[in-house]
Amino acid sequence: MPAQGSIEERFPELFNQTTVDPWTRKRDRKMKVLVIGMMRTGTKSMKAALEELGIREVYHMTTTMKNPKDADMWTAAINAKFFNKGKKFTRKEWDSLLGNCEACIDVPTAAFMPELIEAYPEAKVIVSERDPEKWYTSLSTTVGARATNWRIITLSLLDPFFLGKWGPFTGSLMQAVFGSKGVADKENALRTYKRMHQEVRDIAPKEKLLEYKLGDGWEPLCKFLNKDVPDEPFPFINESHEFQQRVDLIEKQSAIRAAKNILPIVGAAALVSAWYFGYLHRFS
Repeated sequence: MPAQGSIEERFPELFNQTTVDPWTRKRDRKMKVLVIGMMRTGTKSMKAALEELGIREVYHMTTTMKNPKDADMWTAAINAKFFNKGKKFTRKEWDSLLGNCEACIDVPTAAFMPELIEAYPEAKVIVSERDPEKWYTSLSTTVGARATNWRIITLSLLDPFFLGKWGPFTGSLMQAVFGSKGVADKENALRTYKRMHQEVRDIAPKEKLLEYKLGDGWEPLCKFLNKDVPDEPFPFINESHEFQQRVDLIEKQSAIRAAKNILPIVGAAALVSAWYFGYLHRFS
């Protein structure tokens, strides 16, 4: 599925962003599908497929961009589980954070699959994978390459609305998932990838578990979810290309917000400087 439409249509999560406090959200729908799909495993394609099958509100990493305040609550969840800081989440907190989404995929939810399977025993579980070597190549050339981007780090300090929240959140998430060795250590990344998927296989009820590989198409997914096979081809979204475009757009938007934040300070400093030197000139 090639990129189509305007930039606002292709990246809706970065336009008309909301400021909903996730701690106050309520759930009145059932959770239907939990997908252990790590980033770079075709998660956007699977998200589009689930939506095509009638699954409403699939929680994805891009959801945290639509409502930046989600990042704060995810950071609390990460700190509680991985760093023993704060109370670990129960069904109540997950209902608030995930709202009315009927499915979850990608990180950050992939890092909490055991907890989500326990919280939502009614949901079906999908282990979605791709070839580990291809996965790592994709990860290291996208997420890994951007992890130490100095522009992102600088803008995180100047754009409190979005990158000020999202930057620290993603940094904590990557440390929680991949540990101190990070993504740069290939063996560590591959070991983490395999462990997380196997962990879900070990705890999910076999009658509610689907093993799905990138490229399997509609048939196994529709059979598992008791849905008719659509006439349309299975969605394909070039995530690597889209990732680069999204990050470039995030940088541009954050730079604009940062400039707006800085200009009043620079202007005030200029006025004070003008007054000060004018004052000195009177006595020179």
